[in-house]
Amino acid sequence: MGDIFFDLDGTLLNTQAGISESIQSTLTKLGYPAPSAVELQHCFGPPIRDSFARLMDSDNGDLIETAVTHFREHYLQQGIYNYQLYPGIAALLMQLASHGKTLRVLTIKPQPQAERLLQHAQLSSLFSSIHGSHLDGSRSDKTQHLNSLLQHHQRDKQHWMIGDRSNDIQAAKACNINSVAVTWGYGEIAELQRANSDFIIHHPDQLIPLLINEPVINI
Repeated sequence: MGDIFFDLDGTLLNTQAGISESIQSTLTKLGYPAPSAVELQHCFGPPIRDSFARLMDSDNGDLIETAVTHFREHYLQQGIYNYQLYPGIAALLMQLASHGKTLRVLTIKPQPQAERLLQHAQLSSLFSSIHGSHLDGSRSDKTQHLNSLLQHHQRDKQHWMIGDRSNDIQAAKACNINSVAVTWGYGEIAELQRANSDFIIHHPDQLIPLLINEPVINI
């Protein structure tokens, strides 16, 4: 088996509360109304610049960069540790690692934030590498990022991408690797079904037969 790529937000960690409070603080500081719960729900998955452009209904690059700066200041000072480790994730990762699986993280979250979060959650030692975006917004396209990473890995092996949003599944399909959609994260079931992933699972335990090469029934 090849490498197993995990999304971070909504797949390994529930970071929704910390991100929400930092978005709300930013918009208030810039004089915009607080977003509704529905509006916030659409912010978990896309690049943060895209979310602010939508929330502020603006394509003003300077304004968007100002919002990103305020967001990061608040998030790094207060929001980043307001997260929860999804039940069963730590046990899953330890079991996969004990079977010699190569685990990696692929996220649109800036890489320094991703590394800091995974270190705090005591998960970073289980991953061979952590791949996030750059602070300037580059490497935020998950399909392009995954494709570039796979250039350095054997294409004849069975690689996997596991995530909770359609962009995770789309990246896997574009790169011709196996895809697993998880329902405990931020993506709604209809979104995941439309993405047409190879598998949809509802609990981390269901990854064990998939990734340790045992028979599996897709449910």
